[in-house]
Amino acid sequence: MTMPRQRRTGDLAEVLQRAVAAQILSAEQAQAVLDAERTRAGGDRRRPVIEAVGYLGGLLALSGALTLVIQYWRDVPTAARLGVLAAVAAITWLVGARIGDAGTAALLRLRGALWFASSGAVAAFAGQAASDLAHAREALVWLCAGVAAAVHSGLLWRLRDWPAQHLACLAGVLMGTGGAAGLAGEEAAVGMAIAAAGAVWVAAGWRALLPPPVVALTAGGLAVLAGAGITAGDWSDVGPLLGLAAAITLLGVGVATDRTPLTVVGLVGGFGYLPWTVGHFFAESLGVPLAILLCGVALLTVTLLVLRRSSSHRQPTISPPA
Repeated sequence: MTMPRQRRTGDLAEVLQRAVAAQILSAEQAQAVLDAERTRAGGDRRRPVIEAVGYLGGLLALSGALTLVIQYWRDVPTAARLGVLAAVAAITWLVGARIGDAGTAALLRLRGALWFASSGAVAAFAGQAASDLAHAREALVWLCAGVAAAVHSGLLWRLRDWPAQHLACLAGVLMGTGGAAGLAGEEAAVGMAIAAAGAVWVAAGWRALLPPPVVALTAGGLAVLAGAGITAGDWSDVGPLLGLAAAITLLGVGVATDRTPLTVVGLVGGFGYLPWTVGHFFAESLGVPLAILLCGVALLTVTLLVLRRSSSHRQPTISPPA
């Protein structure tokens, strides 16, 4: 990483030296340009670290605030609860809106994070209002929160195409879908509804209807796997099999069509659902150590096959002369 920057700085020094020799720039001006370039290059190397530290500080502050909220939230009147959530939603949206499109990449990422938090606050506001004012049942609370988050983040996503708003919109859709299914059924219905919503999201990402497609494929695939796992609450025997089937399907489709996000999600699902399935059905007959051994061998075999197929696709071929 440092060699290209050093080479660019050296090339700039040579150009500036020729400009000084041709009396286009003075020696002081050339040195000022060179110092500014070196400062910028050093700042570029430090900026990701500084940004990461900033986000870490924000997460620590958020965790502290959530801890305080959990301790005292029940003692706060309903009007104050709704006021706090509305204020958080408005402030995070306004601060993000103040960051223009001409800002640096770090500032644009910060805007996405702020608007994600704003959508979360909107969802919490809608859920709190449904719970405290309408005394709605839990499934209806999730439905209201999900619809509010999906609409809010969807509008922001349409205005500014950023992955954070994409993920916030999907989270709202999944909450709303799960809440709607919960009104009519138990955990199995919720899980199937979430898995179906994730599958629709994957299909839309496949057709490039939801930008960026890589986020739609990855997040939608994870939603499919999560939904299958939720069904285990009612279907203890069927849930692991559904999850394993979903992981195998995602992996197979990803490998066959060279869609890396689906391949990765399928592998992740396999690492989770294969040990669960084997342990659930065969742990008593095979023994836990042997079951773990078989799962490890199977996962390693699949991983090696996927890697070999991917590498063979990337190898260039030489066409014979006509």
